[in-house]
Amino acid sequence: MPTTQSIDGVDLHYQSFRMTGGNREAASESDDGQVIFFVHGAGGNAASWWQQVPHFVDQYRILTLDHRGFARSRCRPEQFSAKHFSSDLLAVMDVEKIESAILVCQSMGGWTGLGTALDHPDRVQSLVMSHTPGGIMSDAIRDVQQQAASNRPALTSPLAHWAVASDYHEKSPAMSLLYTQISAFNDLLDLSKLDLQTIQRSAEDFENYDVPTLFITAEQDVIFPPEMIRLASEMVPGAALRVLKEAGHSSYFEAADAFNQVVDEFLCATSGRRS
Repeated sequence: MPTTQSIDGVDLHYQSFRMTGGNREAASESDDGQVIFFVHGAGGNAASWWQQVPHFVDQYRILTLDHRGFARSRCRPEQFSAKHFSSDLLAVMDVEKIESAILVCQSMGGWTGLGTALDHPDRVQSLVMSHTPGGIMSDAIRDVQQQAASNRPALTSPLAHWAVASDYHEKSPAMSLLYTQISAFNDLLDLSKLDLQTIQRSAEDFENYDVPTLFITAEQDVIFPPEMIRLASEMVPGAALRVLKEAGHSSYFEAADAFNQVVDEFLCATSGRRS
């Protein structure tokens, strides 16, 4: 699988997908800048997007990445910091000669995507913020986050997880197990060292912001609840918000068809690639 060397010597694992053979027309279109870069959350890695890559690859070139420290992107403990995530993403884009991309970001990945959109808006065609505030903070958002953290239900099954709906392990036990197995690829990661709280964004950061942005959340998200995402979305000029039903924190995984449709509709509205 492809790897590239980041600026401080970390080997980043990433994958590139594009249509070939009978779909050369779609492949040619995907080479003109229509690229989707899927950016995973703290419970995932590049493998998390197995339900998105087949859906979108007929129209877009696709990139997925293991953030540094996750799964196959190994790094030393002192090299593990969220402050490097955006530059790592841009390093992959540079190696692949991609000037700009659509970023679809889950949870922790929202810090990567929003940071890139704010600091390098010319590299981001549009931004999907899935179940993430991306560091956007206010007193109201902080209150909702603290209340949600104190009210999370106890996990009553080895297949249960806060990152999916509380009854997901009962409705879809095999999928719930797959979620935990993919997360287990992050075997050398110490999430206690994840320093997302040091990266915060306020309303002032969004002056002149014009990257088309969609926030996605779901009714059963207990990590970043819908009210928190609503408040964050209102601080981003022009941002849209979609609330999905019957899913928790990982709608891309739990309700992939609904998630993919929402992203399709957003991309159709902002880039005109799908109808």
